[in-house]
Amino acid sequence: MSDLQSDNFLRPRNGPLAAARLNNTVTRITVIVITALTLMYILMPVYWMLKSSFQSANDIRAMPPQWLPKELSLQAYRDLGELIPIGRYIYNSIFVSLVAAVLSTAIGSSAAYVLSRFKFPGMSIILVMILMTQIIPPITRAFPIYFTIQSANLLNTYLGLIVAYVGFSLPFSVLLLRGYFQNNCPPDLEEAAMVDGCSHFGAFLRVILPVSMPGLAAVTIFTFLNAWNDFLWASLLLNQGAMKTIQVGIGDFAGEGGGVQYINIFMAACVVATIPALIMFLFVQRWLVSGLTSGSVK
Repeated sequence: MSDLQSDNFLRPRNGPLAAARLNNTVTRITVIVITALTLMYILMPVYWMLKSSFQSANDIRAMPPQWLPKELSLQAYRDLGELIPIGRYIYNSIFVSLVAAVLSTAIGSSAAYVLSRFKFPGMSIILVMILMTQIIPPITRAFPIYFTIQSANLLNTYLGLIVAYVGFSLPFSVLLLRGYFQNNCPPDLEEAAMVDGCSHFGAFLRVILPVSMPGLAAVTIFTFLNAWNDFLWASLLLNQGAMKTIQVGIGDFAGEGGGVQYINIFMAACVVATIPALIMFLFVQRWLVSGLTSGSVK
């Protein structure tokens, strides 16, 4: 009788506990499976690109597809420089993207500091206008920006493309840095600097900017990567000969038939084009995440 009572006493406790453990296990397995499938979906094109760059064109077009290369070859990378001026294209992209990122960060930080510290008539209208620019689809701005750059005689010049990139990046830079200054840079820092004799501008340069490096780095990296990966505006504003960026150069090579006839070289060019941005992202990933999250909440 005592054994039966003890069994009845334990069942209410063990039943819910076992069910909770089972639900926890099922949830973990479900999360792992969904995460694995998502990663496979995302990384499959990257794997196919990387794998194909070490194969011959015939092996890439083989049916059924060869998921694992029979042999690895660097011939595509050796032939890459002969068919595409890849070095010149990469230089163009680095120059345009880096200058645009630095200018966007410098101008955006100044504007964000003013909007975060001073109140003046029309400030709300300015913020609304900045926010509205993020809603307009980029393709609708193609003709106005093209004719504006053309009328300024900046078509097929580095300066014209840089000006366009800076204009596209400034709204995001101002909004993110304004939130970052409000959240992470209390006015006490400036007041202490001005007690020591600094002006508002001096406090901004000597105090605010040094403590805002994560936010500044996030804006710089975001602008750089957007400019580096851009194809639309680079193909419209800078498409002349050796001045092309890496994305436009690879796109033109594929459009001329190289992407079909020399598909392994095309894949090798795509791999090379991802290396500079990947290296930069790996080095500054910590700053990018902290800067974006700190400036996104107010």
